Amino acid sequence: MNQNRASDADDRPRPFEGVIGRRVAAWLIDGAILFILSWLVWGGTGLLAVLTLGLAGGLFMLPWGLVLPILYGTLSIGSPLSATPGQALMGLVVRSESDTGHPSFGQAFTSTTLLALSWAAGGVPLLAAFFSSRSRTLHDLFSDTIVVRSAALRSEARPGRFLAEDG
Repeated sequence: MNQNRASDADDRPRPFEGVIGRRVAAWLIDGAILFILSWLVWGGTGLLAVLTLGLAGGLFMLPWGLVLPILYGTLSIGSPLSATPGQALMGLVVRSESDTGHPSFGQAFTSTTLLALSWAAGGVPLLAAFFSSRSRTLHDLFSDTIVVRSAALRSEARPGRFLAEDG
């Protein structure tokens, strides 16, 4: 019976194992969702402008390409799910590094805004994940968040223990 428990412990996923590949897949999924959402927003804005005889045409001037992804990420990560839909589908969750709890909306906003700026910088700041033992990007560092596998959290006996791991 003890041997089964030991083998179960060995089968548990490590919190940071495979996180980079899963994050890339999550970004692709979230990008597809944002592409669809942007078409809906632009279509809705255009329809509203037509229906109001141009009075709502100023909505076209909003920088939707920046506002929509930041809202999407902030509201997703700041929700009880603590992940964007892409991250959730890939088995990832965002946690506050300090207490491994759900990130605050401030942390979610900071992380999402810095991610958008990282993409605007050609994605170079995202390469930091390859040099971090916990696959952390610069926007993770500055927002005090970590991205871990949700399966590792479910099997975690003692919350917060994975912070010291070098997965």
